[in-house]
Amino acid sequence: MSVGAYYPTGSLVDVASYGIGRSRSLAQGNGMRVKIFSCHHLPPQFTCNTVLFQTLVSNLPAPADGAFMSDLDGVNIAADNLYGELRHQFFVWRNLATSLDYIGFEHYRRPFFIDPLPPADLAVRYPDVMAMRLYFAAFNVAGMRRGSAAFATYLAMRASLDAGCVQQVGGWIGSYDIVVPKANNESIELQWKQSHDPELWDVLTAGIQQSSFFDGRPSYVFLGLERCHFANMYIMRRDLLDEYLRFCFDVLAYCRSQAALTGRALGYFSERVFSFWLYQKRIECPTIRVLELPFIFHDPFVDQDAVGAIQKSSA
Repeated sequence: MSVGAYYPTGSLVDVASYGIGRSRSLAQGNGMRVKIFSCHHLPPQFTCNTVLFQTLVSNLPAPADGAFMSDLDGVNIAADNLYGELRHQFFVWRNLATSLDYIGFEHYRRPFFIDPLPPADLAVRYPDVMAMRLYFAAFNVAGMRRGSAAFATYLAMRASLDAGCVQQVGGWIGSYDIVVPKANNESIELQWKQSHDPELWDVLTAGIQQSSFFDGRPSYVFLGLERCHFANMYIMRRDLLDEYLRFCFDVLAYCRSQAALTGRALGYFSERVFSFWLYQKRIECPTIRVLELPFIFHDPFVDQDAVGAIQKSSA
């Protein structure tokens, strides 16, 4: 299925027009309407479906018990695995975005570390999560590996958040424009050439340089970037997400037209496109408010008592 056939040219599509249920309301009272989607490609081992968090699986029908949302229930590119996690983002963008003020995406094994509970409460109910908070406050790391039990505890903490906590998190996120994982401080070009097909680097950079995104606006993109945000993870204002995804799919359409791609190549491209777009926004809008958060990495083989610090995000 071609993305071009569904590329938005006007306003975003309202979720109501696709009949997606609202049993777990997308709105959050008088607070900021925030939804963070955990992106899966297989039946999930862990789920967390609340006012604030939603498990989203690509290319699998939604189960009758509502354990997860499917991207088959609306305009989608679910069958095109070249896009990787962008399949989930495309679905939300095209079908759900108008019901939200802030939209977030996480990798299913790398949720952002968000823990609003008071420390006394957290220490008693979720001591593993309290240990994570203490560690992240003390050390400048991108993330922490945790085994299945601790990972499940972290998601249970998320699921326990009451209306007051949800409103608190919404207000906190709403005080920023964009939330991202902590940066990888390395050459974006070298990192690509060491991890992927080096010959495709020129295709990607040409796609950025030819993008219609820069029609009528100067390009500040710096191809020698050494501050990178990978993993296709972010939470941002709806208007910024709309701008970014229009730019991203424009670049990816060019890349697809120029090279024979396999696997999740467009998803890998998009991780770099995001870093270039964020750099452009920092230059265009020097007061843009960007928050960097660490993440929890689910590793079922990690020693439960080991610290398991991660210095970099995904590559």
